[in-house]
Amino acid sequence: MSSLLCLQGGAEFQPGCEAIDGALLRQLGAAPRVAVTALAGSPGADYARATANGVRWWADLGADAVAVPDARQEESGALDVLASADLVVLPGGSPARLRAALMDTGVGALLAARWEAGECAVAGASAGAMLLCSHTVLPDRRGKPVVSGLGLLRDALVLPHWSGHSDWVVAVLRQAPEGTRLLGLPERSGIIVDGDRWSAWGQQPSELVPGDLLALGEIRQMS
Repeated sequence: MSSLLCLQGGAEFQPGCEAIDGALLRQLGAAPRVAVTALAGSPGADYARATANGVRWWADLGADAVAVPDARQEESGALDVLASADLVVLPGGSPARLRAALMDTGVGALLAARWEAGECAVAGASAGAMLLCSHTVLPDRRGKPVVSGLGLLRDALVLPHWSGHSDWVVAVLRQAPEGTRLLGLPERSGIIVDGDRWSAWGQQPSELVPGDLLALGEIRQMS
């Protein structure tokens, strides 16, 4: 299995997401084991609800979808499930909460190691997509909201729920390290990264900020 990444702008597990999720499943092959862990949500009912929504969605698409125990409460059990997944899915929620969960448990290290080894693919939506990059934005953090992410996609930072430029994009551009690619991802849309090959899927084109649209279905070689 190649080290696939899928980054979506949000509104995951809803009608309209079939195009990008179906494209990812076709690249993974027949009935992959998909593990959903909603660590961007609060522990308890919020985590359980978001994770269950993801399991239903991926099962309806034909995957062998399973819920991951909340690693903040059952770390050993969560790592056991993640160790056998073909695809790990990180839904949206709070970027700060997700970052803390990935860094404070063994989940982040396990995902990075398995992905780097080509043992699993990883998909993230909204906060999930943000944390898969080398840098992310913590909107509720004052002063310097740009911090390090998990780093699976190097020199990149995701701007989810993208609908065009705004004043805060200028601030992000000023704080992001030189050479960082800002990816504007609309809801129900995003990109699939397979090595140096990037392809755009969904309802709207994604955008390399500033101003470079990735047309739907386009496959682009990215260095």
